[in-house]
Amino acid sequence: MARSRAQNRFLDPTCGLAFLLSQVGAHASARFAERLEPLGLKPAHAGILGVIQQADGLSQQALGETLGIFPSRLVAVLDELERRGLVERRDNPNDRRSYALYLTEAGRAALEQIGRIGRAHQDALCAALDSSERAQLAGLLTRIAAEQGLTPGVHPGFRKLGAAEPD
Repeated sequence: MARSRAQNRFLDPTCGLAFLLSQVGAHASARFAERLEPLGLKPAHAGILGVIQQADGLSQQALGETLGIFPSRLVAVLDELERRGLVERRDNPNDRRSYALYLTEAGRAALEQIGRIGRAHQDALCAALDSSERAQLAGLLTRIAAEQGLTPGVHPGFRKLGAAEPD
């Protein structure tokens, strides 16, 4: 009998809403990571490439501040993306002490692939919803994200990359 009440509690849409958001969010993140694996990319790579695309010439410092990542961790990820030919650092014409970040042609091509993967991921994740329900859900989640002070377009998981200096 107790088990039945516990199960019913999670089926009640007004009870455990934060849990359901967390459950779906964790599932969505894991599935997106799996979908990126064939490209040899991680979600953090996709996010960083996307931010750079929005602001070609962005400084490493500004990128780190936007994402909330410690500079030393960001440098390691950018080194990897640069080695793979997806990002290039150029001298910053406004500040000789810093680099400006730009996507390469390969970086732009990778973002196109990431976009296709992202759209397929969204379609699979939201298959149970019609287009008006998807729009309604997006509107509600946008309001929640804004009220919680989340930065639009920046996954809060980046903060984990900056939570502590590497050992």
